[in-house]
Amino acid sequence: MKELMAVEDELTKRMNRPHTQIKISQRTVQMVPYDPLWPILFEAESKRIKKALGNDCIAVHHFGSTAVPGLCAKPKIDILAVVKSFSSLKPEALVEIGYEVRRETIPTGKYFTKENPRFNLHVFEDGNPLIEKDLKFRDWLRTHPEDREAYAALKKELAPQFNEHNGMAYCRAKTGFIEKIIKASASHQEVGQSHSQRTSPLS
Repeated sequence: MKELMAVEDELTKRMNRPHTQIKISQRTVQMVPYDPLWPILFEAESKRIKKALGNDCIAVHHFGSTAVPGLCAKPKIDILAVVKSFSSLKPEALVEIGYEVRRETIPTGKYFTKENPRFNLHVFEDGNPLIEKDLKFRDWLRTHPEDREAYAALKKELAPQFNEHNGMAYCRAKTGFIEKIIKASASHQEVGQSHSQRTSPLS
């Protein structure tokens, strides 16, 4: 427990530290290099989430850029929780472990955030197609370095153009790239090719 608290304290310091790798103002989207502490922090937080959601929780996944080793990211850990049904979901259980119910909407899902360090929790009902989409994108970038680097370059290009408080616009600007990767992943699965045999869909 003490070791975990030390890890959390260190990561909180890193997330709150001014970042100079990309010259942007405090008002624009913040981008930092990959931190190997991110998956460690996710594992600890996922246990808290599973306990809070109880039997309604089917799975908890680490997704987004902080789930891809070597990829730069906003210092916010994205977590995807899959539940049996929203009818039995108790938001107050998540509030008790430090989450805030957000007014921002995600398609057919529910959104919560937690600070120090920052977690973005996306909750979906089992069978939602966005679950597979998010995980396919993560898995593709984990196994295709060329596309991971291309995505990193896009993120660095876009970050100075968007205000930190307008994250949806920043996300929409990446949609074209993400859709190409999802399409490539689907085609890859259909023909049964190995990752090593396929060239980048963006070349």
